[in-house]
Amino acid sequence: MFEGKSQEELATLTEREDIAVLIGRELAAFLLEEHVALDSAAQPAEASRTCCPKCGRAGTPAVQGEEELPERTVTTRVGQIRVGRQRWQCGKCRIVFFSARRSAGAGDGRF
Repeated sequence: MFEGKSQEELATLTEREDIAVLIGRELAAFLLEEHVALDSAAQPAEASRTCCPKCGRAGTPAVQGEEELPERTVTTRVGQIRVGRQRWQCGKCRIVFFSARRSAGAGDGRF
């Protein structure tokens, strides 16, 4: 449980607590990565739900078939995790984009 450290190596409560917190964060990051990987938004089946941020047209998948989804690193409260998401292309605007979330609208991100 404590990374192979023996009782003699972890003499103080602070040392034991530090290891326990580290293990807890690693477990939380692992579980978060696994949960996000199972999200249907990682690879939406319907292209119509993923619109170009410039023109609003439906995108086409940039990753086809059995190719692995591109990974991005995201900083969370438990540290950095890897998130795989489908990339989308817009033929009209000639851009590649990621669908941010189900309710994301078109625009440049400014208020």
